[in-house]
Amino acid sequence: MGIFNGVHQVNFRVRDMNLSCKWYQEVLGLVIQKDYGDTVVLGFNNHPENNTTICLIKIDKTVSIPNNENGTHPVLSISPGQAESCKRYLVERGTTIVEGGGVAHFKFKDPDGNLIEAYLPGLYEEKQFEHLR
Repeated sequence: MGIFNGVHQVNFRVRDMNLSCKWYQEVLGLVIQKDYGDTVVLGFNNHPENNTTICLIKIDKTVSIPNNENGTHPVLSISPGQAESCKRYLVERGTTIVEGGGVAHFKFKDPDGNLIEAYLPGLYEEKQFEHLR
């Protein structure tokens, strides 16, 4: 069994949250599942077997985005049984962690510099995972 069990979500940095939400809903048919203001999670409710979500994260309109770091990247679901060892496993194999001090929520890059995020679903909602934050 691998350390990851699928794609949890795909993150997109957006400059105009209202415009982007409207486009994802009206053009792609997604529905808002969670709205945190500067972060909105949309899902494919017409296909309940697909639990991958789109996460829109607002950035300031004046922020310049460096090449190859536009904020669009997949978020892989850490397998619950691998949550305590996933980060260590990647580091032992030469992977550089670029952001996130938590055990079960962090970002890293592949050999070509592509950003990937690792996240244990339920990490912030479930008390049993509190020690992994």
